[in-house]
Amino acid sequence: MIIKNYEIGELQSFLFNLILKGKESRMRTRFIKLLEDQIELLKVERQQLINDYALKDENGEIVTETKEIHNKEEEIVLFQCEEAEKEAQLQIMLMMNEDFIMEETADKIEMLTVLQSIILNCDLEFTGNKAVLYDRFCEIFEEIELLND
Repeated sequence: MIIKNYEIGELQSFLFNLILKGKESRMRTRFIKLLEDQIELLKVERQQLINDYALKDENGEIVTETKEIHNKEEEIVLFQCEEAEKEAQLQIMLMMNEDFIMEETADKIEMLTVLQSIILNCDLEFTGNKAVLYDRFCEIFEEIELLND
């Protein structure tokens, strides 16, 4: 199963909000746990990229400043120059466009089969962006090779 890193959060949110029970709910929970593990890895790698490019003080700590954004104070990482900030953003974008590959191994067959059924037989109506996302989720689960054998 192949999904782009930037799609993981949307898929997780979609599945989390479905009303399921019994085996379907348990399999969804297992699958969401696998997605959460990847999200945590992405957070660590994103922070490492920021660390690589951020402005640092004399102690090697990342320099930040507080700015008001949308009427809310937020800590903003500072960079030595505009090029460093753009390179950090580029590297993060490249990471988010990478494929997350979940191997379709025997221990995941039951979970993936149940999830495929949930997604492809979803009885909800979608419009706009949600319809586009749902279509993409269907594509992802239709491409699962092991389940089609």
